Amino acid sequence: MKELLIKTRGDQPALALMKDRRLLEYWPLTQDTKWASGAIYKGRVCRVMNSLNALFVTLAPGVEGFLPFLEVRSEQPRPGEAVLVQIKRPPQGKKAAYLTQDISLPGRYCMLLPYSDYAHASKRAAHRQAMKRRAQQLRPSCMGLVLRSKAELAQDAEIKAEIARLQSDWDELMQKESASSAPALLRPAPKVLDQLLMDEEELPSRVITDDESAAKGLPFPSVIHSDPFSLYNVLTQLKQALRRRVYLPSGGLMVLDPTEAALVIDVNTAKDSKRAGDLLLRTNLEAAAEIARLLRLRRAGGIILIDFIDMDTDAQREQVQKALEMELAQDRVKTEILGFTRLGLMEMTRKRADAPLPAERLCKEETTADDA
Repeated sequence: MKELLIKTRGDQPALALMKDRRLLEYWPLTQDTKWASGAIYKGRVCRVMNSLNALFVTLAPGVEGFLPFLEVRSEQPRPGEAVLVQIKRPPQGKKAAYLTQDISLPGRYCMLLPYSDYAHASKRAAHRQAMKRRAQQLRPSCMGLVLRSKAELAQDAEIKAEIARLQSDWDELMQKESASSAPALLRPAPKVLDQLLMDEEELPSRVITDDESAAKGLPFPSVIHSDPFSLYNVLTQLKQALRRRVYLPSGGLMVLDPTEAALVIDVNTAKDSKRAGDLLLRTNLEAAAEIARLLRLRRAGGIILIDFIDMDTDAQREQVQKALEMELAQDRVKTEILGFTRLGLMEMTRKRADAPLPAERLCKEETTADDA
């Protein structure tokens, strides 16, 4: 069962998504959405870097974004020209925000593409070809449309209503662009709660909050509690999930090491001296489920390499891969499993949709404790 916890009081207002009492996502409510994925700007081209096949666009005084030539909609703009851009990947560390001119407006059932003219359907849709035909029928003239997997259970009237709302949002944004001078923020990214309700396949069964107004308008029952995070020890779960070493129920251990190139995860049996095949398989299956949860909770992205405990047969390796795929199917962010390498490492990728959850301080504390 999924539950949504909203804490508005105290020093750190935040939102926590729980599944079967375990922490699945954690978001500070004070998060600035103007630099998140989906924010739309009227920027100004400041530099053209032919060696990088990209432009740099000023989004705000002293803030630039990176716009590859492949993401430019029509003719390449020149320095000084105003351009409409959307953040595709938020800035991380010293890396500038990754921009696109292929603007998209997301809803729960569909995504409207004002500058495109094609109809598509999510790869997660069970009946994708039928969904593509449906998208073609519902697509507005001179605009593109992508139906999300949730649209399979929605009526055409619901989808049309959402398309009309998104078209209205686009008209409003165009009016704002005409009246604005670059650089200017035209539309921030959706708020955390709105984004969650759009993306989550299975909505929470209830919300538990310390403020009745925080649950107003949500499509599920609400419960008032003075400290919702205390019900499931949310902050303790968060700290444990952000540690370098994460323990598994069977006694196994995972070590997560983020690097510049990839996130490397090592799975082993820790202090358990037994080496029976069924124990190793059970530990790997537990690790697969926990890895899927931690990637989502940490908002990890990019290349991920997993060193599972060595298995005796291809059938066992296939069982672990399928278990990981099944768990990752619930992830709101696109993931792709590439399989085992010749060295026995599991290769996968997760889209860099959000800035990683800041874990440097906690990980540093954990490393120091391990070394002590």
